[in-house]
Amino acid sequence: MIRPVPDPHILSQRLPIMDFNQRISELLNIRPTVLNADGILRECVRIEQDNPYIPSGFLWVLEYKRGQVSKLRGDKPGAVAHARRAVALNPYNEDLIREYRDLVANASTIKNLALIISCKKYEQKALSLQRQYEEAGIESLIISGHDTEAINHPRAVQVAAPDNYEGLPRKTVAACTWVYENVGRNVGILKVDDDQTLFDPVRARQLLDQLHTLNVYAGVPVSGTTHDRNWHWNKCQDKALNTISYGKPFWRHWAMGGAYYLGPGPLEKLVMTMMRFPGLFDGEYYEDKLVGDALMVEQVPLKELAGYEDFGLSLTAQHRFNS
Repeated sequence: MIRPVPDPHILSQRLPIMDFNQRISELLNIRPTVLNADGILRECVRIEQDNPYIPSGFLWVLEYKRGQVSKLRGDKPGAVAHARRAVALNPYNEDLIREYRDLVANASTIKNLALIISCKKYEQKALSLQRQYEEAGIESLIISGHDTEAINHPRAVQVAAPDNYEGLPRKTVAACTWVYENVGRNVGILKVDDDQTLFDPVRARQLLDQLHTLNVYAGVPVSGTTHDRNWHWNKCQDKALNTISYGKPFWRHWAMGGAYYLGPGPLEKLVMTMMRFPGLFDGEYYEDKLVGDALMVEQVPLKELAGYEDFGLSLTAQHRFNS
């Protein structure tokens, strides 16, 4: 009788039986190939089934190996998703961070990009502002969440975040991540709300060019002394949040959310910080404050501007920091 020959690439067939540490170590050191990719994925599943509790210092290995297999098979989105999860589990591993950067490395001919953060409900506002940027010769995208109907425009992108008020922090970070991963690491972004009006295109282009050269985080400063901790009340889809006051501390000034600029450097630091420490989303309702806090972690200072007019913009609706 022909007996099956153990496949040296499938760990569970090796003898003697290995303990948990040995299995993880062996898995980490196997280079994925077409022949052993399925075995690697099966071993990842078996390790999870055999160990209800896996410390984060080991669990990242399973995400990392799944990402390697996805990359081998030409599934870049899958590889990127696994890489993100591996980094979140092991956020101080510089090799993991470097591999993620290399995986998404892309250079763009676009210098600056206006990200119009909107939602299906305010589609017409977003389309109007996008036309203004198009006429001004400034590249732009409209961003909405994934749980409503898509905005009907070729420059509209749905990101993996809710399309409601409390989803704005996740939507904004997801939009920044989308640009970083799909457009290029050399792009600066102007995050702008859909209730703005572009009245001075020349001024806007000049400032964006200057800020890109300086590679800074820039905007109109605001502090905790003028922040309304109940601004989100009666705006959240989750009614319970409409009775809870904002509870996070104010560390320093941050850029007011109607419009602010992230150069390529600050943009990368925002993306990396939020990928490494997703707990920063917890209890956060205000995307501008979240961006400021994330960049504070990375010691990125705020270049203060006098007003939205510096971006060539005027606000068409009342903002929470305006008197």
